[in-house]
Amino acid sequence: MGKRKAVYWILLALIMVTVTGCGYTLEEKREMKRYEKQGRENAKNYIREKYGIDAKITEINCEKYSSSPVPDFFPSPTGNVFVKMKYKGAEFFVAISGQKKNTDGLDNYQFQEIATAFAQEMYNITGLHAESAYVCYGEYGTVKDEKNGMIHTFYDGENLAEVLQKESARAVVSYANQDVEQIPVSQISQKTGVDTILLTDYESREAYQTVRCPYYNLAGWPIENGIENQLYLMNGYRVVGAGEDTYVKCEKKIQDDIILITENPKDQIILEKTSLDSQENWNGNGFIDAKQVANAYTFDTNSEKVYVYFPVEKLDTKEVKEAQLVKQYQYKGETCYDNIISKVTDDGKYIHGIVYTRDETEIKISVFIDQ
Repeated sequence: MGKRKAVYWILLALIMVTVTGCGYTLEEKREMKRYEKQGRENAKNYIREKYGIDAKITEINCEKYSSSPVPDFFPSPTGNVFVKMKYKGAEFFVAISGQKKNTDGLDNYQFQEIATAFAQEMYNITGLHAESAYVCYGEYGTVKDEKNGMIHTFYDGENLAEVLQKESARAVVSYANQDVEQIPVSQISQKTGVDTILLTDYESREAYQTVRCPYYNLAGWPIENGIENQLYLMNGYRVVGAGEDTYVKCEKKIQDDIILITENPKDQIILEKTSLDSQENWNGNGFIDAKQVANAYTFDTNSEKVYVYFPVEKLDTKEVKEAQLVKQYQYKGETCYDNIISKVTDDGKYIHGIVYTRDETEIKISVFIDQ
C-alpha cells in the first residue's frame, strides 16, 4: 500500500509539472537568485544593526505566494526571503525583502530569551512551579519553530509586557496538582502583556509527561481545542481571553473501568451492560463491515455532553487505532445508529469520544471496528 501511494503521488506530480509547464522560467530563476543575493546582505546587516552581532547564514529560501485551491508546484516569488542563521550555536530565522537594499526585517533571535522571561514572570507572580510554559507571538501567529516569535521590536529585558502585548501573544501554562482557579490572571496580563492564556492542572507530573502536545491549540481558537483527549488526566483547566474567564473541573465518574466526565460535575450518569441491535445496522454509518469488539452499555444521564474514555484493555481486538465508539439511540420514534468520532489517548490506554445526548433517548454505546 505504501509503495502504491508513493507511485501515485509521483505520477500526480509529473502530471502537474506537465500541465503547469516545465518549472520556473530562466528569468524567474535569475530573479530569485537576485532576491537571495540581496536578501543575504540585507539579513546580515539587519541583524548586525539590531543586535550588534555577525551571524552566519546557513540557509536561504525565496518566499512564494500561497497556492490557490488548485495546487501550484511553481508559485511566484514575493520578493521576500526567509533566512536561517546561526550565532554561537543558536539557530534563528530572519524574514526580509530581497528586492532592494534595506534593514527592515523580522526575526526570532530573542525567542528563547522572551519565552524564558515569560515563564519566570509567571513564577514570580504565582510562586508555583510550572511543568511547562508555551508562548506564541509575532507576525505569523504559529507554533512552528522557524516562524514563532518573528518580530521587529527589540526586547531589552525590561519591556516584556510591551513586546508580548504588541505581538498578540498567547500562552499555555501547565501545572501538576496546583489550583489554577486562584491564579491572578489580571496581574499576569499587566506584567507580561499576555491576555489569552490556557492554564492546565494535571493530576501529576507523570500524567503531564504522557501528553504529546501540551500546548494544544496555542496558535488558534479556541485555545483549548484538543484538550478533551486528555481530560481524564486533569483536575481541571482554565481559559482566559476575549472577555472570557472559565474554569472547568474534571470530576471523573468511573464505571466498569470506563471513565466518564460531564461538563457539570453535578450531572449524573449510569452505565449498565446491555446488548445492541445487529452490528450490520452500522454499515453505511461510518463502517463498511462493522464488528463489535467490546461490551455494550446503556447510557443513562441528565448531561447533554459526556466525555467517554473506554479502556483499550477491554477491547476484543488488536486494531486499537481503528476502533471507534458507536451509539444506538431513539430519536423521534426511530432507532438510529451512529459512529462517534474517536481517538486513542496519548498514553494508548483509552479510546476517547464525546457523547452528545440532545433529545435522544434509550442511548447505548459500545466500540466497533471495520472487519
